[in-house]
Amino acid sequence: MRDAQVSLPRAMLLHPAIRQVVIDTITAIEIASFPPTVRIRIVQGLRTIDEQNALFAQGRTTPGKIITNARGGRSFHNYGLAFDFAIMYDKDGNGSFETLSWDVNYDFDKDGKKDWMEVVNVFKSLGFAWGGDFTSLSDDPHIEKVFGYGWRELLAKYNAKQFITGTNYVKL
Repeated sequence: MRDAQVSLPRAMLLHPAIRQVVIDTITAIEIASFPPTVRIRIVQGLRTIDEQNALFAQGRTTPGKIITNARGGRSFHNYGLAFDFAIMYDKDGNGSFETLSWDVNYDFDKDGKKDWMEVVNVFKSLGFAWGGDFTSLSDDPHIEKVFGYGWRELLAKYNAKQFITGTNYVKL
């Protein structure tokens, strides 16, 4: 994971069932598919229920654009089973990585493949779902793996404190 300073701490907060797979997959994509001037940034991983409620309020009862249809407890981020990503580019080749992009059509390395979809397709091949396939509110940065659980089941486990011993991660 080339963006270890920011992304690794966020990845380490993901549910243990996906944590290492996400880290290893991002690392493998960066090495195999991108030049050193392209990095994958995890911009959001585990999110508290209060944080989720604040995001849900955005564009409804607080200023901003609506970015989620999920109230607290209804997002897979709340269980560490989802993350959002962006792609960073060092367009000048000076190591600055000043450009953070959510452009799903950009092909920085000019290999004929959209950089965004290179990331998405690898995760989809591993059984993760992509938010760009969602029908109610497309969410291009979003990747999740929920192991057949719906949010209601996960919230019930959370409320019943059915956690992995010594953690606040629900047992799957």
